[in-house]
Amino acid sequence: MATTAPLSFNTGELIQGARSEKRRVLLLVYHHDGVEMAPMSPGVGVVVGREPPADVVIRDRSISRRHARFTLIGGEVVVEDLNSRNGTRISGQRVETGVIKAGDEVLLGGIVASVHVLAGSELPPFGLEGSDAIRVALQAEIVRSRFFSRKFALVVVRSLGVQASHLRHWGLRVREALRPVDRVAFYSADTLEILLPEVTPELAEELARATVARREGEPVLVAGVAVFPDAATTIDKLIEVSHEASRSASPEEPVHLAAPEGALLFVAPKVEGARPPEEEGSPGASPEGDWEADGHVLATKSPLMRSLVEVALRAARSSIPVLLRGETGTGKEVLARFIHDRSPRRGEPLICVNCGAIPALLIESTLFGHERGAFTGASQQQKGVFEAAAGGTVLLDEIGELPAAAQAALLRVLETKRVTRVGATKEIEVDVRVIAATHRDLDAMCDAGTFRLDLLYRLNAMTLNIPPLRARRDDIAALAAGFLKQTNVAHPSRVQSIAAEALALLKSYSWPGNVRELRNAIERAVVIAEGEAIMARDLPERVRVAVTASSVLPAPVRAADVSRASDPGVPAASQRPSEPLRGLEPASSATPMAGGAGGLKTRLEQIEADLLLEALRASDWNQTEAARRLELPLRTLQHKIKVYGIKKLGYGVAR
Repeated sequence: MATTAPLSFNTGELIQGARSEKRRVLLLVYHHDGVEMAPMSPGVGVVVGREPPADVVIRDRSISRRHARFTLIGGEVVVEDLNSRNGTRISGQRVETGVIKAGDEVLLGGIVASVHVLAGSELPPFGLEGSDAIRVALQAEIVRSRFFSRKFALVVVRSLGVQASHLRHWGLRVREALRPVDRVAFYSADTLEILLPEVTPELAEELARATVARREGEPVLVAGVAVFPDAATTIDKLIEVSHEASRSASPEEPVHLAAPEGALLFVAPKVEGARPPEEEGSPGASPEGDWEADGHVLATKSPLMRSLVEVALRAARSSIPVLLRGETGTGKEVLARFIHDRSPRRGEPLICVNCGAIPALLIESTLFGHERGAFTGASQQQKGVFEAAAGGTVLLDEIGELPAAAQAALLRVLETKRVTRVGATKEIEVDVRVIAATHRDLDAMCDAGTFRLDLLYRLNAMTLNIPPLRARRDDIAALAAGFLKQTNVAHPSRVQSIAAEALALLKSYSWPGNVRELRNAIERAVVIAEGEAIMARDLPERVRVAVTASSVLPAPVRAADVSRASDPGVPAASQRPSEPLRGLEPASSATPMAGGAGGLKTRLEQIEADLLLEALRASDWNQTEAARRLELPLRTLQHKIKVYGIKKLGYGVAR
C-alpha cells in the first residue's frame, strides 16, 4: 500500500530519493468539488487551467484557461505562471516563476495545489470524490442496506485549529487508514466525508478512531459517526447528524457517535405562566413574517405556505388530531412545532417520536410505558411518551411504520384517552394532543392491509399537505437567508449574503431532498465561500448544472385544497379520506421525484440525455469538447454517459 512520505525535510531530497526508491511525485489540486491528482514525470510540464488543453481542468472562474505549469526539473518542482488573471502565489507571495519547498501552499486564483511524494510504485487510492458523488453513493448504499438488512456509516472528519488545518497535510494519511471499499469525499478545505459500507457501529467507531489518530506535525483531527439506520434513515438527515456529531467531538473525545434516532427527538420545556395565544392578539391572525424556533425556519412567502399556515393556525386552537403529509425533508416536524407553539398547550411538553426508528418490540413500551419486570431488561417502572407529555402534544413521525399491534393500541388511546403500561392492567387517563406525520401513502397502505383504516379515520380529523420545496420556490430565498443566519450564529464567518446568481440557481433547482437538502447546501457553501457572499461556485455541482424544466412541473395547487377537512376547525366527516392532492402526493424518501412511465423524473432524464447527446454529436463525440460545451467537469459527463447508456449509435435511459 502506498504511504505518504513526511514533508519534514528538503523537497529536493524527497524527490531525488523518489528516483532511487521508485517513489511517485504527485500534484494534487484541491477545488470546490473534490481533488484532482496528476502524476509528475521529470521534464514534463503539468498545466492547470479552466479549459482544455490544460492537463488538469478545474471549472473554477477564479483561475484562467491556462493558469500555471508545474514541472519536475532536477529534483525540484518549478511552478510557472502563464499570464493568469488572478496570479499564482507561493506561501502568499505572487510569483511569475518559483520553486515549491516543503510545506508550501500554491494558490492558483481561489484553489490550492500542493506536491506529495509517495512511497511505492502504485498510485494511492486517494481519489477524493465531490460532495455530489457521495450523495449518489449514499443513495445506492441505502437501497442495498435495506435489501440486505446491513448497516453502513457516514463519518465526518475535520481538523481543529489553524495550524496545518488544510487537508493537504493529512488527507492522504486518512485515506490510507481506511479499507479499499470505503469512499472519501471532499467537503471543504478542512473536512472530509467518508462512506463506510458494511459496518457495525463498533467497526465504524474503530475505523473513525484510526483516521483521527494523532501524528507529529499534524493538526488535531476529530470525527463524527452516523450509522444507518440507527441515527437517520434518509440521505440529508444522515449528512446533518454526522456533521452535528463531528461538531460535538473534541480533542479529549475525538470520536463522537451520533445517538440513535427515534425515542425522544425533542422535548419542549414547560414554560411557567405561559399565556394562551388569544391573549397576544387575534386567535386566527397569521404570524408576522417567517416563524423560527430552535434552528427551524417556517417560511411563508409563497401562497401555498401562507394558506397552509392559516389552516394550521385554526387547527392550533383546537385539540383534534392532525395528520401531516409530505415528502421527506419538507418540514413536517417544523409545522408540528408551529402548531404546538400557537396552541393553548404551548406551555406543556412537545415530544417527538420517530416510529420507524424504534425496534418493533419496544414501540409499545416507548409510547405507553412499562412496569418493572414486564420483560427482560425492565428493571424499573417507566412512564411512556403519552404520560410524559401530559397536557401537551405528541408528534408521531413516520406513523406509517407503526407495527400492527401498536396501531391497535394507539387506536384505543385515541378513542378512550387512556393508556395501559406494558405488564399492567390499570388504565391511566392522559390528556394529550396527537399530531401524526408521514411521507407514505396511507390510503394505499389501507388498501394493502398494512395500515388500519379505523386508525386513519381517527388521525386525519384534519389533514395538512405540506408542498415540496420545488412547488413553493418563493420560499427558497427566505429559507436560505434563515439558514445562513443560523450557520453564522453557530459558527461565525464573514459570509453575510447570497449573490444574485447563486440565489437564481437555488430557485431553479428541484430540491428532491426538500428543505433539509437546502439547509445542508447552505451550510457547506458558508464553509467553502471565500468572500462575504455565497457565490454560484460555492453551491453543490448538482445545483449548478441542474436542468430547469419548469414546463413539466406539477400544476399549481389551489389554496382551498390544502386541507381535506370541509371545515378546518372541526373533525372531518366519518368517511373514507379523499385521494391525495395532485402534485403533492407523498413519494418514497428514497426516490422523492419518482413517477410513472411518463412522470417528472423520466421526463427530466430524457431532457438531460438529449442535451448530452446533442453536445456529443456537435463535438464529433469528443468528450472533452462536449464537456466544455456543457460547462461540465469531464468526469461528470463520463458518469452521466454511463448512467444513461449513451453510445455512438444512440442511447436509452438506464432503468
